[in-house]
Amino acid sequence: MDPERKIPYPYQIVPYCIRFFGLSSNLLVNNEKHVIHGISITFETLRRENITSQQLYLLSASIDVVERYQAFLESSHSSLSTQVFNNCSKPWFGEYCQYSFNLTWSFDKIVRNYFSDIKLQAGNSFTAETCYTFIECNRGPSPSCLDWREICDGKIDCLNDGRDEIDCEKLDLNECEEDEFRCSNGFCIPKELFNDDPLTPDCIDRSDEKYDQKESSNFDHRLSKICKRGILIYVNNFTENYCLCPPAYFGYRCEYQNQRVSLALQFRTVEWRTVFTFVIMLVDENTNIHSSEQYDYVSLRDCRKKFNFYLLYSTQPKYVNQTYYVRIDIYNKEKMEYYDTMFYPIRYSFLPVHRLALLVDVPIRDVATVSKKCLLKCLHGQCRYFSNFDKYFCQCLNGYSGMLCTIKNSCDCSPDSIYVGIVNNRSICICPLDKFGPRCYLKRTGCISNLCSNSSRCIANDETYSETEYYCLCSQGYMGSRCENPETKIEFLFAKTISIPQTMFIYFIYIPSISKSYSSPPADPPQIIMVSKLKFYESSSFVYFGGEFHIIFVKIHQHYYLALLRHNSTLGINISTTIIPEHRCLSIKDLFTDNIPILPRWHRAKHYHIPCQKHSNLVCFYDNDFFMCLCDIDRNANCFKFDYRPLYKCFGYNYCENDGQCHIDNSTCPTSSSCFCKECYYGSRCQFTTTGFGLSLDDILGYNIWPNIPFSRQPKVVKISTALTVVMFFIGIINGLLSMITFQTKRSLAIGSGLYLLASAITSFLTMTIFALKFLFLLLSQMSIITNYSFLLSNCICIDMFLKAFSTIGQWLNACVSVEQVFIVRFRTKFNKKGSVILEMEIFKKISFKVQQIELICDIKSLKKKHTDHYEIKFNSE
Repeated sequence: MDPERKIPYPYQIVPYCIRFFGLSSNLLVNNEKHVIHGISITFETLRRENITSQQLYLLSASIDVVERYQAFLESSHSSLSTQVFNNCSKPWFGEYCQYSFNLTWSFDKIVRNYFSDIKLQAGNSFTAETCYTFIECNRGPSPSCLDWREICDGKIDCLNDGRDEIDCEKLDLNECEEDEFRCSNGFCIPKELFNDDPLTPDCIDRSDEKYDQKESSNFDHRLSKICKRGILIYVNNFTENYCLCPPAYFGYRCEYQNQRVSLALQFRTVEWRTVFTFVIMLVDENTNIHSSEQYDYVSLRDCRKKFNFYLLYSTQPKYVNQTYYVRIDIYNKEKMEYYDTMFYPIRYSFLPVHRLALLVDVPIRDVATVSKKCLLKCLHGQCRYFSNFDKYFCQCLNGYSGMLCTIKNSCDCSPDSIYVGIVNNRSICICPLDKFGPRCYLKRTGCISNLCSNSSRCIANDETYSETEYYCLCSQGYMGSRCENPETKIEFLFAKTISIPQTMFIYFIYIPSISKSYSSPPADPPQIIMVSKLKFYESSSFVYFGGEFHIIFVKIHQHYYLALLRHNSTLGINISTTIIPEHRCLSIKDLFTDNIPILPRWHRAKHYHIPCQKHSNLVCFYDNDFFMCLCDIDRNANCFKFDYRPLYKCFGYNYCENDGQCHIDNSTCPTSSSCFCKECYYGSRCQFTTTGFGLSLDDILGYNIWPNIPFSRQPKVVKISTALTVVMFFIGIINGLLSMITFQTKRSLAIGSGLYLLASAITSFLTMTIFALKFLFLLLSQMSIITNYSFLLSNCICIDMFLKAFSTIGQWLNACVSVEQVFIVRFRTKFNKKGSVILEMEIFKKISFKVQQIELICDIKSLKKKHTDHYEIKFNSE
């Protein structure tokens, strides 16, 4: 990690391979496939010797062999027992022990020497060391040839009709969006990536970053005379040699330049604690996957990381008449579930290298829904849509591929992994958290001992993080590499004259130390914004903060207050501070009565010392345009740049319901998100409302019950409601029992009204009993005494349905009594008592059946909404 910039630079794995790409491959060694410099041992022998796959992996065996051996141990297929592991003797390596590096150098020295030869020097000249040969270019006498960077550079280099500049005017006509930066070569990148990191430019011509010309240039081609752009290896008995080429080059000596897609990706997500897997694939119009890369991502660890890599076409040169695109599949690695897919087209097919610099915003919640409008008939898969592009695709089941999932392939992923597709006759597999390898058969050992403290989660790192094998995802209130250190806990109290807010913005300011040399002006103090939402029964608020800070401002009811001022920044302590009216920061509009507030910014700043000297009790004031100022002990204004934006939007996605607004605390590495609800809406996602006349008991009382607090400390409204419910229950029970005793006499049951009244008494008795149970379950669940989700789900289905059903049946029965009384008055002596009893029985059956059917349907619809809200609340709490 760079200590100055605080941006992590994990290693990037670059594959070096023998790459011939269409050249004659008869020089490939060991066509007989027998071991040359080593001993062959069968899998059966290894198993009898109790050799584990982890031991083979540590012996630097080929990972394909190690996975085949692990598959053999798990399945015991006799067909695998005869396969062999070739134990190579030093210095040989390879599946058949056929390769070796320079015997006099260590591997570290070979790699260091190779990269030290790739020096950055001044100038912009190209030599004939490597060539781009997929354009017939007459560059002049040999060895002169075309370099891919000379294509569309504005200069004609090919003497035969200037073929290196054909179609290049399309780049000049390319228009970027308002939120994009236009590179000098015509490509567009997100504005957020402009001038963000000089070491990792996003424009392929580096025009988005400022850099020292003396230290940066194109490659100097003074490499090994044998390998132009690769690492030299020896074959057989050092009689032959080859070159391992990086992805950008191919050929016997890595002397040819590849067509490729160059990607620079940075991901952003509000789900900062979720472990994602990104599968980035180069796909053609027939959905054939040409190449792919796979990365695990945790926002807390990787939010500032840029992923730079190449995707290669499976054929060189590529098919000019075909269209290609980059597809990014996103998976939730913890749940092992599909999450989302994105689509990025490849334009300008005439270019040998296409640059894609992307800022990928991951949607906030799952969008993995099967499209009902899709016209694609996916035979062995599901039709889905790209979340960022109006286009549909088929997501195939295990072992299938093709546009409509009609092509049968062999899937060799492990049973607990996810099959994505097939590339170069190999399956693309998503591994669980504790597995790795191309087929996900190998166990990660980084989290076996679980060194993470304080109930934190351990996540095994991949090979790009060589400093440690694991990463600790700390629980709230802790920080450190192993979550061993407590964060600073700050409690905010409120003076009696300040009304307690529902939402409070908290601004943490850190004052960096000033260099003694004063060679440059001091930097603006770093600022982090957090938000605290208070429930209406809370009289204080507390937050955890893991960074250093000297000053805390809070924003309450559109007013700013100085909450805390410290000379030393100490981590891991508990702080309590009170928000008082005397520490309110006034606006310059309230302090100046003349024309000073309308002056230009820097003209206003000249007068900032006046408020401090004029108002002896003033501690701070602000200028909405730019500054926040503190009055020091000498009554001088100490001003600094202040960010008055409340919070950042959630990357264009809004998971809040009912027109609520989603905000995050940081635009790059968010650690909290909140929904700001409109009036009469509440809940973690504004999913509940108090509007209208259909309020339920949950809506009226549920928000007043405090979780994890005993009944004796609950608010008065809860205690009064409980007392009223007990009184109503006993009155209702006594009334129901007396009514049943009264209306069960033979005289009452002689006519239909008597039966109606008896049934009404029974339903009233049951209604009060179920209501008391519902109140009891609501109280216990909101107090977190009952937490079993299955039980609560059953309660939603049964209690609510029966309560609504019996209440409605009682109302219908009372209506039937009134109707029968009308008939009695109308017909008098002609009224048929026996017929009314029979009719009453039929009406009661039909009313009961229909009411329960309707209530069941309504409750199922309501249950789906509650089921969704349960998971939304669970997500927000995480």
